[in-house]
Amino acid sequence: MTGRRAGKKMLSPMVDRIEELRQAGLAAVRDNRLEDAVALYDQALSIVSEDEARELITINKADALIALERTGPEVLELPRVIMRRRNPRHVWLAAYALQNKHKIENDLKRALFYGELALRAADEADDLGLRHAVLIDLGNVCVLDSQIEKAIGFYQAALDSAAAADAWMLDLVRGYATESLGYCYMLEGRTDDGLRLVHESLKFVSNTIFQAEAYIDLCYGYLDKEDLERARFYGEAGLEVAQEDRHIRNGHYLLGEVAYKSGDTDLASSHFDQLAKFYPEFRNLKSLLFAIDLRSMVNLKL
Repeated sequence: MTGRRAGKKMLSPMVDRIEELRQAGLAAVRDNRLEDAVALYDQALSIVSEDEARELITINKADALIALERTGPEVLELPRVIMRRRNPRHVWLAAYALQNKHKIENDLKRALFYGELALRAADEADDLGLRHAVLIDLGNVCVLDSQIEKAIGFYQAALDSAAAADAWMLDLVRGYATESLGYCYMLEGRTDDGLRLVHESLKFVSNTIFQAEAYIDLCYGYLDKEDLERARFYGEAGLEVAQEDRHIRNGHYLLGEVAYKSGDTDLASSHFDQLAKFYPEFRNLKSLLFAIDLRSMVNLKL
């Protein structure tokens, strides 16, 4: 009896150490230190023995590898995690990671398949936080796949249940779903409704990446309405805070269109030159942009 009790006492520090390593790995992912995260998860996997804990760390490592656009045995294990269905949260994590993997690879049909699996797992876990996250991401995948009506349904579902979210998540859900819904309305020709929603979304989220997204979408909407002054204001505001290549590309493209429509061909040329740097393989891009308005063929979320 004494030996058994001593064994249990010995086990607790090991369990604590495994969870400490896992939490450190999650923190590294949040800080975008993905290689550090992989190393921390490897340390945890080298000492873990309990099946459920090993499965969770395997999913966490796979998620980091996917973000690095790499594969490995942990990524290959994700479908088996879903099939085992040991824990609905683990199923959600595995399906959500696979959704992200296929979105990165531009395999949008598989991304939707795993996103819908993740949504069912969130419902099984009875966790609104998980449900909101996957609803917004499913909407994003649908936008990338030009399934705008379906995307609107996912964003609206996230908003419909947002009031039940935890306080810390409520503004995030409202902000991201409202902004995304506004952009979809613009694509559907409901530009005034879209502009109203994107403006409203800025009340809920204040980080610069979100602001860049919203400002660029506002530029797009006001350009559609031929309100060139406001389009220029929001396009320049978006470029000022932009950190991601997509926002910088979109900002220069839309501001080039604004300048061209305003009769300032020199400024348009400057913006199109900046845009062309992202596409060195397309030598005639600038000439094409002066000749044709491509807005109806451009997806700002790609």
